[in-house]
Amino acid sequence: MDGRRSRTFVNAAGILMLTTLLAGCGSVNTVSTRTAPAEDSLSHVNVQVNDVLTDIFLHSTDVRMFRTRGGPYEAQVDVANDGFTQRNFAYRFSWLSPAGNVVPSQMSTWKSASIPSGGASTIRSIAPNETASDFRLEIRRSD
Repeated sequence: MDGRRSRTFVNAAGILMLTTLLAGCGSVNTVSTRTAPAEDSLSHVNVQVNDVLTDIFLHSTDVRMFRTRGGPYEAQVDVANDGFTQRNFAYRFSWLSPAGNVVPSQMSTWKSASIPSGGASTIRSIAPNETASDFRLEIRRSD
């Protein structure tokens, strides 16, 4: 009786791990600044970005959003790789109006990036116009 229970538990644990692994392969992780107005340092967003980047074994050291000289906002996310292998990923910024609607832009496309072991990089995006006040960042693994 105990042997059957332990085999059932092992099978259930194996199925759970496989399901989790398969779900993570094609998933897109998203973070948004909608929780606060634009600031020079977005520490609460940095925590959210780190939660998203952890899935692809990267981490964010800083998130910034500021007005450019031309008027629209620019978002910058510093990403570091403390792992032992190069990490490949894709990201996309979407810009949002004050009401939370997506501001249409041809620049909101998936971009590929890679960071070597021990390296760091800054991913950035400039809002398509002055009406955009927040951004949403989507990140996915690309192998």
